[in-house]
Amino acid sequence: MLLRRLLIVGGVLFIIIGSFALSGFLAEQKEPPEVEEAKIPKKYVRTTPVAYTDVETEVIAFGRVRSAESLDLIAEQSGRMSAGSVTLKEGQKFSKGDLLFVVDDTEAKLNLQAQKSNFLKDLASILPDFKLDFKDSYGQWYSFFESIDLEKPLPKLPDYNSGKEKTFLATKNIFNSYYSIKSSEAALRKYKMYAPFNGTISEVKMQSGSFVNPGTNVASVKRTDRLELKVDVELTDIQWINKGKRVNITTESGQQSWTGKIVRIGEVVNENTQSIDVHLQIDRSQSPIYDGLYLQSKIPGKVVNDAMVIPRNAVVNGNEVFVVQDTLLKRMEIQVHRVTSDRVVFSGLKEGEDLVTEPVLNAYNNMVVYKLTDGEGDGIDIERKAKTKLVSN
Repeated sequence: MLLRRLLIVGGVLFIIIGSFALSGFLAEQKEPPEVEEAKIPKKYVRTTPVAYTDVETEVIAFGRVRSAESLDLIAEQSGRMSAGSVTLKEGQKFSKGDLLFVVDDTEAKLNLQAQKSNFLKDLASILPDFKLDFKDSYGQWYSFFESIDLEKPLPKLPDYNSGKEKTFLATKNIFNSYYSIKSSEAALRKYKMYAPFNGTISEVKMQSGSFVNPGTNVASVKRTDRLELKVDVELTDIQWINKGKRVNITTESGQQSWTGKIVRIGEVVNENTQSIDVHLQIDRSQSPIYDGLYLQSKIPGKVVNDAMVIPRNAVVNGNEVFVVQDTLLKRMEIQVHRVTSDRVVFSGLKEGEDLVTEPVLNAYNNMVVYKLTDGEGDGIDIERKAKTKLVSN
């Protein structure tokens, strides 16, 4: 019995040991698999040869159209106000010289005529003295007396010919009466408000029939035949523009366009935008344009001689770019003349060098790269393209 058990156990152990031995033998007979070397993907870069020319710069700025002149119509006399030849309503158009409103001047007219009547009486009383004592001046003073019309402004006062004549006129209060009347005539003209330009009524504060006092704000008007576009220009761009330059002005969609001219450049920094206000006069004959419209302007800047333009994302560290020399990337410094939101105007490289014009992921000096030409670089993996695009943004 014991012998039988020993035989069974020995057989099992023999089978197990034999299996391991056979497995090891077979494994030694099998040839090891070949290990392939990892393929390093080629780096492709887009380049362009350096070539210099005269670069015309431009400044892009945005702003709102506004009237070149905007005025408040202030009453200068007291009385009942009424509309003139133009209805006092918002949006009402008018032409230069139109009567906008009038303040009742009946009492002022009567007072002026009373002054003139008294003046005529004073002149009539001195004419006999002129005929006797100042015969040489009698004719011109008599003509002056005859030319006075109570409904019209006084004519020019005749000149006196001697000191004695001057003293005589002063003692008769002629000078005082004459200039008092002229003052009243000037005050009478202030009862009527005439349009100083072609424009429109933007706001009405007093309706026709209201009683006004000196200083009352009746309405606000804006000039419509002369419009300006006020744009904000960054401090770094001010040096590139000059007064008098012709400007291209468009809507944001580009469907309408106008020409303009720089008429004023501010000298104070706008506290809100940290920029300089530039005023452009718009030629409104080309297309309808309205106060408050938001527009884009392209202002021609100074010309940079012997320079080149590249995308802004091709420049690293502010003033460095990559060039390709014998399949190796080389970092080079450039002289930056102007920087905009999407491009850089520069010089400082040798003409003909292969300049890299798009960002390269993880680029470094002496990195092996291949220039991308038409039909080449189809093996660039999509992931590398996506990463490169992400870096450029």
